[in-house]
Amino acid sequence: MRLRKFAAVAMTVVTMMSCFTGCGSKETANETPNYEGSTLNIHFHSNNKYTLADADGNLLPVFQLAADETKINVNSVANPVATNSLQEFELQATEQFPADIYGGTSIRQSVNSYGVQGAFLPLDELIEKYAPNIKKYLAENPDVKKSLTAADGHIYFLAYAPDGDVGRTYFMRTDWLKNLGLSMPKTFQELENILYAFKNNDPNQNGQKDEVPVFNDKWQEAVRLANLWGARVYGSDSFSERVVLDDKDKMYHAWTAKEFKTALVGLNKWYKDGIIDPEVFSRKANTAKQTLWTKSNVGGMTHDFFASTSAYNYNQELLSSVPNFKLEAFLPVNANGAAFEEHQRVIAKNDGWAISAKTSNAAAAIAYMDWFYSEEGKTASNFGIEGKSYTMVDGKPTFTAETLGETNVNTYLQKTFGAQLPIGYAQNFDYEEQWTSKEGLDAFNMYKKDAKYVKATPVLSFSESEQEVYDTYAANLNTYQDEMVTGFITGKFDVNSEWDAYVQKCKDLGSEKLVEIYQSAYERYKNVK
Repeated sequence: MRLRKFAAVAMTVVTMMSCFTGCGSKETANETPNYEGSTLNIHFHSNNKYTLADADGNLLPVFQLAADETKINVNSVANPVATNSLQEFELQATEQFPADIYGGTSIRQSVNSYGVQGAFLPLDELIEKYAPNIKKYLAENPDVKKSLTAADGHIYFLAYAPDGDVGRTYFMRTDWLKNLGLSMPKTFQELENILYAFKNNDPNQNGQKDEVPVFNDKWQEAVRLANLWGARVYGSDSFSERVVLDDKDKMYHAWTAKEFKTALVGLNKWYKDGIIDPEVFSRKANTAKQTLWTKSNVGGMTHDFFASTSAYNYNQELLSSVPNFKLEAFLPVNANGAAFEEHQRVIAKNDGWAISAKTSNAAAAIAYMDWFYSEEGKTASNFGIEGKSYTMVDGKPTFTAETLGETNVNTYLQKTFGAQLPIGYAQNFDYEEQWTSKEGLDAFNMYKKDAKYVKATPVLSFSESEQEVYDTYAANLNTYQDEMVTGFITGKFDVNSEWDAYVQKCKDLGSEKLVEIYQSAYERYKNVK
């Protein structure tokens, strides 16, 4: 259990938790609370660096707007030092979470664990009485409500909810296809033929055999190539989520399935033949596209986010040396059955915020949170400040030329305005659509219309005993699997002769126990009303 593990390091946290029970405000008993003029202290530490205030301690404009509109004074009390957000959050237990609101990235399960102990307020009644916008949103999005519901049936946490469904897509160098007289692949065999042609037939026309037919910006995405052989790899958009749902709605561990073995045999052949980036497991994350496209023009196909990847079609540094550079998306293929796309955006992230049981005014806290689900709040949290980051055009928020001219629109909105920070809010895909290239939108629309998606593992809330099982086994199992699967692909280990021993070791490290708790949490998830 996370709480007990932390207690061993941070004095007597369990004893402290008993202090939380009953310490919350009794404001929720009032039907018409008086919270105007109240002051809220918010400890928000996300993405390991952002807080709600700028370097001078002033609230970022979106959060100042929220304070002005709700007539609630807000103080940002988070540590601005760039440390791990989850660790930063859990360190607050030593002080009994004295702020009113706590938020950040990857903290949902911690909030739920502490919430059951009494450190955070259940939000159900607060939402019912004082948060009409949140209430409406949850009624319209029942799957989000299920994801937010802790094992004890209460909601303690409001999450950042992404929009847009489609995430990663397959992209192909169509300028290379043109150079070789080839067409976009529609079958696995056509794809494989293209990749071997990329390797052997000099599509970049430099007279050298230096092409890297398949590459990924993260090595974990290279493992997801197993999808091309019909194997599942990840349950959601988390690389550590390896317990997945089959077509009968039952959980299984993807990395011990027989089709995963088949895929590893195929991936090993591709790696041995030079089809897969030979440095995929050693290359620094998020550098491959810049290195293999912009700097050297040797990269062929990849599987990555449609918006950021398609933007390379307009990268001036790249186009100055490769003027005909062109990326376009193609639909998944499958060597052993019906093709599918595995990656999709989760409906509720593990990022967001919650109300401490030590708050002096619970009604003010939930009212402040509720503003972000109002029409004005949704617009601000997605687009920033009217007249500065966007203007209204035909009734729709439209980014200014200055905003769209930024290299990274999302980062610009976060740092300058406080928009797109992972608080509890509902993202609007319109924000992303405006800065996505034509090829990116083509990829999005193609996948939304024609790609078959497998069922993702929902965002599940573990009970205390289930979380203890997860904490006991998941990290060690994943570490072992990372080592072995990397070795299977590179040829360090032989898939055929060592597979059975690998599966048995996975069982010894808890793979079946993890499946059991996932299934239990999933059954509970389905029964949330």
